[in-house]
Amino acid sequence: MEAVAPSREPACLQALRALLSGPPTAAMDAMVEAISTAELAEEASERIRSLRPDAGNAEVAKALALRLAPLAAAAQQRRAARWQLDTRRTLIRFTYAKEPGALDYDDGDLHALFLQAFRLEGLGLALDLGKRPRPLLTVGLPLSAGIGSRGESMDAVLKREPAEDPTELMTRLNLRLPQGLRIDRWIPLPGYATAPSDLARLSHWVWRVDPALRAQLEAGVAIFLGASTWPWERGPAKSETPLDLRMILSGLQWTDEGLRFDTCMGPHQAVNPLKLLGAVLGLEPSDITGLVRTGVEFDPDPRLGQADRFEPKLKNMYEDAVLLGGGSNIVLVDEDDDEPTILG
Repeated sequence: MEAVAPSREPACLQALRALLSGPPTAAMDAMVEAISTAELAEEASERIRSLRPDAGNAEVAKALALRLAPLAAAAQQRRAARWQLDTRRTLIRFTYAKEPGALDYDDGDLHALFLQAFRLEGLGLALDLGKRPRPLLTVGLPLSAGIGSRGESMDAVLKREPAEDPTELMTRLNLRLPQGLRIDRWIPLPGYATAPSDLARLSHWVWRVDPALRAQLEAGVAIFLGASTWPWERGPAKSETPLDLRMILSGLQWTDEGLRFDTCMGPHQAVNPLKLLGAVLGLEPSDITGLVRTGVEFDPDPRLGQADRFEPKLKNMYEDAVLLGGGSNIVLVDEDDDEPTILG
């Protein structure tokens, strides 16, 4: 990913990566000063925390983390104090395809790959307000390794809206990403938009079944479609009531592409579709290959129509305080006697 084009990261973070991956140096004082001047102490601390325990230069990383800790703590405190007033943050919901070449990546792999691509392109991700702040890059719906997709989504909260055209940004990011991953859409949204996982209603799937295997499975699909219920025990460790797969799996039909079906989302969104098919057809999930999520149906986001409810109120309070403290003449009308009260 780094060899495709020069990194657009801030210079001090590029130097930090070089320091942590190279031979020990005595440049720590200059490094701390550069990070502090760029106001990136929190980002630098997060990069050090994410290092593997066996990473080279571990002693340097530990010493640098101690030096940065008070700077990062102070920066987080300042950031938390003005979080509601920060109108520069922007939420980007991007959709991407996961195709051959990337099918072996699971959710954790995908998160790491997109995070690295964003960083190399200089797209500053905002950090959360947790005890150990992490970049606000969130995987949308679960998608296990071995499953492809034509329209997955992630939410990225950027420190500020990029000046570049979205098409240009997607082109640059796609050059960074490994084969099989491709960003298709870039949608700016208000920060209070509901997460896709809370809006997903139905997932559409197609399983490209080998013709020889299809002949064996057609009878099993017909039996499932003819049953009124299909209870499924998810395993001895599960204490909940068995799931009725007839309520979760629907629309099973054979087409030229293979076996098409839908899965209900909501409370059952985390159920692996490979396990659902295995439970219906008597197969091991590992034996099911060629499954692709072709689309997702979402409920309308109720928050997008209620901006006055979800937009930060502290910005208005701050503006009022500035006006009151700035010597402005403000007329407040008492509704009882219509007599104006003059301030200032």
